[in-house]
Amino acid sequence: MQVFWIVVLSLLGALIVFMVIRALLTRPSPLPQTDYVPRKIDVDKVAAHLAGAVQIPTVTMPSNEMDGSIFYEYQSYLEKTYPLVFARAEKTLINKYAVIYKIKGSDASLLPAAILAHQDVVPAPPEGWEVPPFSGELKDGYVYGRGSQDMKSQMIVALEGLEILLAEGFQPKRSIYFCFGHDEELRGTEGADRISKYLAEHNEKLEFVIDEGGTVLDGKILGINNKIALIGTCEKGYADVKLEVTKAGGHASTPPKRTAVGMLSQAICEIENNPRKTRWTLPTKQMIKYLAPYMKFPFKLLFANRDILAPLLKWVLGVASPLTNGLVRTTMAATQTKGAHTPNTLPTKACGNINVRLNTGETAEEIRKEIACIVGKKVEVTLEPGYHDPSPVSDITSDAYKTLTRTIGEVFGGYVVAPYPFIAASDAKYYYNLTSNVYRFTPFEKTEDDANRIHAENERQSIESLEKGTLFFLRLYENACG
Repeated sequence: MQVFWIVVLSLLGALIVFMVIRALLTRPSPLPQTDYVPRKIDVDKVAAHLAGAVQIPTVTMPSNEMDGSIFYEYQSYLEKTYPLVFARAEKTLINKYAVIYKIKGSDASLLPAAILAHQDVVPAPPEGWEVPPFSGELKDGYVYGRGSQDMKSQMIVALEGLEILLAEGFQPKRSIYFCFGHDEELRGTEGADRISKYLAEHNEKLEFVIDEGGTVLDGKILGINNKIALIGTCEKGYADVKLEVTKAGGHASTPPKRTAVGMLSQAICEIENNPRKTRWTLPTKQMIKYLAPYMKFPFKLLFANRDILAPLLKWVLGVASPLTNGLVRTTMAATQTKGAHTPNTLPTKACGNINVRLNTGETAEEIRKEIACIVGKKVEVTLEPGYHDPSPVSDITSDAYKTLTRTIGEVFGGYVVAPYPFIAASDAKYYYNLTSNVYRFTPFEKTEDDANRIHAENERQSIESLEKGTLFFLRLYENACG
């Protein structure tokens, strides 16, 4: 028995030594040297342009048959604000309110680049706002208003960058598409989906697509003494799962032992108590591979040995924060419930909604079946229309990805760049029929406070950040289209 434990401890010691050596040998590649000199950007001018865009209340329409003339007003504003861009642009309206602007390049052999953004914003009731939500007020170094972050700021700096270049005499070799949907906040089926299908019907292929989604953040959360620029190479799937319980109704003064609302509540509780298992996906493994060399030793020891310490790491990421949990798990969140119309009535039906964000490799139907198994036969479980499975994972070996990372490195001064799985949704998912180089990157540094204002009261965009955002797109056009 003593020999057995000697062998076990020897093997354990050897494993620890192996992991330490492996971590020590996991070193970052030297950051590329560059002679790039950024231009001076008139950020006050960019902020004024963003403020003007925010003042046009392009709220998402529940139906495409509604009056969407506000989107024509918004497009007219863009066209007047950026005369050099739109003097060269060929405009095509798609499904009435979505729009494609094509700036033709000089070399027809080069596949076009596509810059995505959505015109629509979520509603903004004025309660709780420091300023009117569509005022576009400039205050304390910010542009305030609905859409200032999500995502008119990205649209504005993308146009601003090209306007500056054209004023300098820039002649793009590669054609540039600006593809602006109008219902991203309602899943993009009337806008981005129609745009991509239109381009496919006209036999168009794209070199790459850039949309919102990635981010620039402080690396200290992962033991990295640098800022991290994350590029979304995929996005999670989306599904709303409806729960419905049917029972006899009546007066609340004589309730049965189990009410429809009680059964629904128990079903929701069971779902929350049975989360999906954590799992590694290709984009998560790619993210860890790129970030691990830059981490301090304790973090590096863990992440460089991800394959050995997988159970521990998945557990840590699953409990560390809602963000890291979303990287390794399909999430299921109860978001809505509905019962009787009056407080003293037993409803004949109680309904609830579970919002599901599907991890790469899982399907909506698979999750529906699991939820049905969890809640039992007395609860009806159905997928609501409009769900979609996770997107494919974009190529991180392509020239387009290398150009994107080079551009980020130049503009953001040597930040650590890594791919990652975008845990929300964007219009980009509809463009994989046109290219495998679909990337999500938002070129703004944001505080946690500002990020929490998206879709909430007092949404705002830092005026200072507009400089780097404009430089990012300007340099991207130079690197990819010049």
